[in-house]
Amino acid sequence: MTNRAIIVGLAATFIGLTALLAVAGVVVSPVLLAVAVPFGVVSYFLWYHASGRLRDRVRREASQAGPAERERARRRARAAEHRRNAYRSAGATDGGVGGSADGFGPRGSGNAGAWDPRDRAPPADGMTEREAYETLGLDRTADREAIRSTYRERAKRLHPDGEDGDEEAFKQLNEAYEVLKG
Repeated sequence: MTNRAIIVGLAATFIGLTALLAVAGVVVSPVLLAVAVPFGVVSYFLWYHASGRLRDRVRREASQAGPAERERARRRARAAEHRRNAYRSAGATDGGVGGSADGFGPRGSGNAGAWDPRDRAPPADGMTEREAYETLGLDRTADREAIRSTYRERAKRLHPDGEDGDEEAFKQLNEAYEVLKG
């Protein structure tokens, strides 16, 4: 089954649902007419795509675009592909948790101390957001629960009163957690 056949099948299904909802809206309740409208819109766009008109329109607009616009589109596409590859490689090398075995950040970048403009604020006295993620060994996409659980695990291990306690590492861990939780 080809993609076009799937699109035609979906369009036919949505057209049938739109017709059924429109008739039920007239007979049963006008509320169903309001439900039929989005189905009708989806039906139109699916038909527009299945008929090939969408493809023709995109090609026509692309051919009318100037060289500068095409180059910008290529750069955006390349940047998006690079981002996807970076996320994939980061997930493949460290299990998606973030940080690398050598401690140089999510993808072994080697510039753990450098300031990244995506950080919340430039480093002054405190730790940047990026350094906080690296201290905890997490990726920037980590949610609050992952941050909290990772902090708790490491805090238990590094607490100065424990067997493997390290006061300086514990202070850094606390500072990193304060940066990320706020």
